[in-house]
Amino acid sequence: MRQVERGLEITGERIPKDFMCEIHSAGSRLAEFYLRLKSTSLEKITKFLLENNIVELSGFQNFDYKNNEIIKGFLADLSGSKNDLKTIVESLKNLDGILEVRFSDNVLNGIIIDELFFPLMVGGERSFTFRVESFGAILKRLYEKFGTGAAVILYEMGLGMGESKFKSVVSKYRVDKQTAVKIILAERSAKGWCIAQLENFNKNGAVIVAKELFECLPFRDNQERPISQFFRGYLAGVFQQLYGKNVNVIETECIAKGDSSCRFIVQVAK
Repeated sequence: MRQVERGLEITGERIPKDFMCEIHSAGSRLAEFYLRLKSTSLEKITKFLLENNIVELSGFQNFDYKNNEIIKGFLADLSGSKNDLKTIVESLKNLDGILEVRFSDNVLNGIIIDELFFPLMVGGERSFTFRVESFGAILKRLYEKFGTGAAVILYEMGLGMGESKFKSVVSKYRVDKQTAVKIILAERSAKGWCIAQLENFNKNGAVIVAKELFECLPFRDNQERPISQFFRGYLAGVFQQLYGKNVNVIETECIAKGDSSCRFIVQVAK
């Protein structure tokens, strides 16, 4: 197999990404904001927050190319501000270029939880989050109840998802099949699945290395053999679409059995 060419190597450790969900800060004056503004007014918002000692604790910012507008959402600590929430909101509304302001101060025992933004969208697709520990508990329950049958269920679930994802990426971005695979593997990191790299690739198969694979993390250093079924099936679905043929996917290394990463060999069926 030939080595896959990559862009510039990422140096240093990956940085955890904590998206806006909730903040716990007992004793603080907390609030949530939704702002819609003209793109030219972003500097005014930044200046306003600084001048009023309003600290952004967590948030996001999206640019609407079609309307030349910015959507800004954030959870904030107002403890350092001399103004009350009502005054802050009215002041924001009066800033030039601010099109809409919404807010919430629903704090539960020092915890403010995002309730202004729904549904959760990732890459333009409706999504939901799942704790790795919760997924691990589901896997353990499945294996307890169904034994080896659980492996078949998980593999088939992954297979269907991989096939669907491949078709979606090709249609959405209008890319060739090889580029679609690269996009899908890159997305696994952005979506928190793992850090996936395509090490080798040719007409007969491929090698994929997955670091910190979510499916295997709950079993780290606790199994005698590789345990991935869902992601193994997912890769099978993706590469069957790429090759237009059935493929076999084998996990040869796994963090569940003490390896540093999970390694998958894709082979085109003869």
